Amino acid sequence: MHITGKLLGVVLFFAAATGFIFAAHLVDVRGKWLDQFQKAKQKNEESAPKLAEARVAREEARAELERETLRWDRFWPNEVGQFIPRSGTLNLNAGSQNGIASKMTLYSFQLDKAGTPSYVGAFNVFQLQPNLTVFKPAFRIRPDDVSNWNAGSWRLRTMIPSSLASRIAGLEAELVVADELLVKQQSNLETQTRLVTAAHDQRDERIAELLGGGNANPAPPGLVADITQADDQRNVSLLEVDRLRREISTAEQHVRHLIQENNKLAGTLQSRLAPKQTALSDPGR
Repeated sequence: MHITGKLLGVVLFFAAATGFIFAAHLVDVRGKWLDQFQKAKQKNEESAPKLAEARVAREEARAELERETLRWDRFWPNEVGQFIPRSGTLNLNAGSQNGIASKMTLYSFQLDKAGTPSYVGAFNVFQLQPNLTVFKPAFRIRPDDVSNWNAGSWRLRTMIPSSLASRIAGLEAELVVADELLVKQQSNLETQTRLVTAAHDQRDERIAELLGGGNANPAPPGLVADITQADDQRNVSLLEVDRLRREISTAEQHVRHLIQENNKLAGTLQSRLAPKQTALSDPGR
């Protein structure tokens, strides 16, 4: 065989071997791709219901967002403002250039440092400038609430849901009733305090009358001291009366003794005078 033929044979042998190797690798790669394709197809078939559910949920969320947008309407999410207690106004760094119009009523929410809103109340536009709006509250301000309205960020809305508006109106009515009841209770407490003070004053006056003291100068001794002194005087008088009674009783006994002595002496004298009287009465014997 010619040398060229031998070379071609060797080349063909290596080419066939290389082709066989590449073909085997191609079959292996194709098998792997077919396996991944089957897995992806199975995964897609399993994910298809979830995808349909997710699309339905997305549409429902979009519809809910539209409904909530209709309920809440327009809003200003983060505006810097401050409530001025002296004038009772809310000053906001937003005005006509931000879409605020005159004679507009906006529902305000104060934002804390974490961005959580807290409902404050409805405010009416009082003064409007391009970059500043002064609001007047459309509700009765309670002093306890003003201390919580610090300078910071505010969120304003042109509308709130009717259910929330009804609830807020009910709560404000309850607060009005509670404030009126508190005023009555405070008035009643003041009346009770005045009565207690008057009772204490009367008690002090009665105690001063009984025990002495008080604001008089000189201070009176008091009824108890007077009664005690009168009792002492009465006791002294009773002792004096008892002494006099004893003296009278002693004198009476002495008088009776003297009378008895006199009677005895008189009897003795009569017995002595009887013979003499008889002699005088018969002188002729």
